[in-house]
Amino acid sequence: MKHRKKMKVFPAACLVCAAGIFGIGSTAAYLTSFDKAENSISVGSNTTGIEEEFPDPSPAPVEENPEYEKKVWISNTSPEQEGFLADCYVRMAVGCSHSDIFQAVVFKELDTENWIHGEDGYYYFRKSLKEGESTTPLFTGFYIDSSKVDPDSLSLIPEFEIQLYEESVQAEGFSDYKEAWASWQDRV
Repeated sequence: MKHRKKMKVFPAACLVCAAGIFGIGSTAAYLTSFDKAENSISVGSNTTGIEEEFPDPSPAPVEENPEYEKKVWISNTSPEQEGFLADCYVRMAVGCSHSDIFQAVVFKELDTENWIHGEDGYYYFRKSLKEGESTTPLFTGFYIDSSKVDPDSLSLIPEFEIQLYEESVQAEGFSDYKEAWASWQDRV
C-alpha cells in the first residue's frame, strides 16, 4: 500500500512543478515587457553676423576731415543646420588698423540709447534678438579729425580700416544682457 501512495503523490508533484514552470515563464514575460519611445532633442544655436552698408568713399584731402558713411549692425540669422535659433544677446568690438589714427575717429550718430559701451571695450546691445531680428546701427558713419593725428601718421589715413568683431550669447535663463554676459565670462 505504501507503494501506491507514492505513485499518487508523484503525478501531483509533477503537476505542481509544471504549473510552477509555466507560471514563472509568464511572470518573467510580464516583468520584461517594455515599450519603445524615441525622444528627439534638437540643439539651439546662436547664428549672428555683422551687417554693414559702406558705399565706396570718394577721395578727399585729409586736411578737410572727410566724412564717411558706414552703418553697422548685427543680425540674428537662420542657421544652416536643423534645430532652432535661440534668442541671444550680442556685443560688438570696434578696432582699427592704426591706433594713432583711431584716437582721432569720431563716430556719427553713435547709438547710446540701445548700445552700452562697456569697460571691456565692447558695445553691448541692451535687448535680446529673436530669430530674424537685427540691432539698430551702432553708428551711421565716421570722420577722422586730422588735427588729432600725429603728423607722421597722416599719410596712412587713406589706408585706414575700421575693424568689427561681434559675439553672441544665448538669452534663455537671463533677465538682461548684463547677467547673460557675466555668466558667460564666469565660464571662460
